[in-house]
Amino acid sequence: RAGSDLALETADAVIVRDELATVPAVMALSRRARRLVVQNLVIAAVFISGLAVWDLAGTLPLPLGVLGHEGSTVIVGLNGLRLLREAAWTRAREQGRR
Repeated sequence: RAGSDLALETADAVIVRDELATVPAVMALSRRARRLVVQNLVIAAVFISGLAVWDLAGTLPLPLGVLGHEGSTVIVGLNGLRLLREAAWTRAREQGRR
């Protein structure tokens, strides 16, 4: 019992059902999620870098800085929500079967 608890805590992934056929679909979905996280990091870095350079030039009005920062947050959030679409899961299932 203690060994299986330790295995559950240290594992990156745990299969709780006897459906090994779903593992490729989960792997495909995790790859999509990783790509999406990288996209979000790039989007945020580009926005923040642009705003920082603009501010260091001394011409960035405060309302535009706030709008740019909050706008990038909204874009990153909406980009992340793409994984919740049914099409993302269906596509992951199809990629997992190949």
